[in-house]
Amino acid sequence: MTEYRLIRLLQASVLIGGLGLWELGVRIGLINPFWISSPALLADAFWQSLLSHDITFHLGVTLIEALSGLLAGSLVGVLLGLLLGMSRLIGATLEPFIIALNSLPRVALAPLIVMFVGIGFASKFLLAFSLVVVPMMINTYEGIKSVDQIQLNLMKVMRANRWQLFFKVLLPNCVPWLLSGLRISLSFAIIGAIVGEFISARAGIGYMMDEAAGGFDTTGMLMPLLVLMLVSFGLDRVILALSHRFLHWRRPAR
Repeated sequence: MTEYRLIRLLQASVLIGGLGLWELGVRIGLINPFWISSPALLADAFWQSLLSHDITFHLGVTLIEALSGLLAGSLVGVLLGLLLGMSRLIGATLEPFIIALNSLPRVALAPLIVMFVGIGFASKFLLAFSLVVVPMMINTYEGIKSVDQIQLNLMKVMRANRWQLFFKVLLPNCVPWLLSGLRISLSFAIIGAIVGEFISARAGIGYMMDEAAGGFDTTGMLMPLLVLMLVSFGLDRVILALSHRFLHWRRPAR
């Protein structure tokens, strides 16, 4: 058996074993389903919600909010990171302010954002955007700063102009940093959308969980959260596959 198959087998064993022990604990009375539900109850709730199209509708709302914030935040963050990295003076001047901005708990700004733009799509979009733009900017900036100086000097000796340096050396060196930042930012964008929905929303996964919490429905809270987790994991796998596609020239880490 190859190492890859062994890892997949172990992962499947951990998942099935954990779910089995969870369900068994509920069935024999060791675990109270009121607090953490059970796999059977969650599966039944998911099926009923799927038949009524509730889960697909609310999941779609949350994904639109999160992914739009991710896209806009990534674009702006990359552009700002490139600006900081291409200008040593601007980068050195603004770096401490960027670090301070990154340490700011943007989630805490959610009520203020709602005050400014209301309870609709804009507040969730802006919250997701604010959580994404700074990490992407920092990753891009660090990617440019990490360029091997020997490569830059070699390109300069070959009389490369500024644009050639950018496209041949700086930008390719940023790609691993950008893809890594994108994987992290995906989770941040979803967190931003969910937090915004907790504060004020008429639809979305956060809205479903908040409604279920009002009725002390543990299954109703956990089911949409687990569905969102699985979808987020699938999106992360897509980004990881893109990383393998674009970074096939890199040696695997050992």
